[in-house]
Amino acid sequence: MSLKVIVHPLVFLNISDHHTRALVTKGKPQRVIGCLFGKQTGRNLEIFNSFEINYRPSTKKTGSLEIEEVFIQQQSEMLKELFFDYEVIGWYSTSSKGEPQEFDVDIHNVIQKYNENPLYLILNPNAPPGRDIPMSLYEGNSQVINNKSVFTFQRVSYQISSLPAEQVAVETVAKSHEAEAGSSKFVLAMIQPLNAIKMLKLQLSKIAQMVGAEPKLKSDQEFLRKLNNILGRIPLITTPLLHSEEKAELAEVALINEIAVMAKSLEVLKDTSEKYQFIQGSKYCICYVLT
Repeated sequence: MSLKVIVHPLVFLNISDHHTRALVTKGKPQRVIGCLFGKQTGRNLEIFNSFEINYRPSTKKTGSLEIEEVFIQQQSEMLKELFFDYEVIGWYSTSSKGEPQEFDVDIHNVIQKYNENPLYLILNPNAPPGRDIPMSLYEGNSQVINNKSVFTFQRVSYQISSLPAEQVAVETVAKSHEAEAGSSKFVLAMIQPLNAIKMLKLQLSKIAQMVGAEPKLKSDQEFLRKLNNILGRIPLITTPLLHSEEKAELAEVALINEIAVMAKSLEVLKDTSEKYQFIQGSKYCICYVLT
């Protein structure tokens, strides 16, 4: 049976955030490492979340890394209290080459203490922009070559799936990125009106300075009529159209928040229902044994 792997968007966001924070903190690109957390049923795996791992250069093997195993144990136990059916699925790392490095086997062997056949996810932060996510997934494979056991990483395929709450979160992050980059349609459409408002403000300030510098203009009725005519042509900001658009935007934001809350509530309800069915099944089994 072939391996079927599903990866959720939260994993990509966590790894990207981990890499960005390390880059900003150290001032240069740093390799980041962490654990993958999710469900495993036979050859079907679903990766929902991840957590970071600290590491240091190995004192026993040049070029290798040592990770904090105690932290992995503590973090996995804490997450299992919240998600009892989750477990350590594998580990992740960033790599500018987008492929396993020489001493990754050492870290893989440590992760095998928590999962017999862990997955290895690699994210390439230096990949050129594109539609595809610069991520590759591997599983360990031991082969016997010339009467010697050789360990290699074999690439496996994966699918991307998301819950309703994750879709809202990813869409919000994407919109925020577009707004910051200045590439959204809204920002591009607002450039010309903004420049016009700046020019209008400059001209009005010149008129105000001219009137303040010439006291005689304040008593010139013809000048004041012309000035009043010019100012009367400036449209008021409080228009019904602007208010309706503002209300529509606020309603959209409120709707997205409500959907996110409903999706989270449904997830909790589903988990509660599964627990209830499990308890009822256990009671039935006990009654059957007693009878």
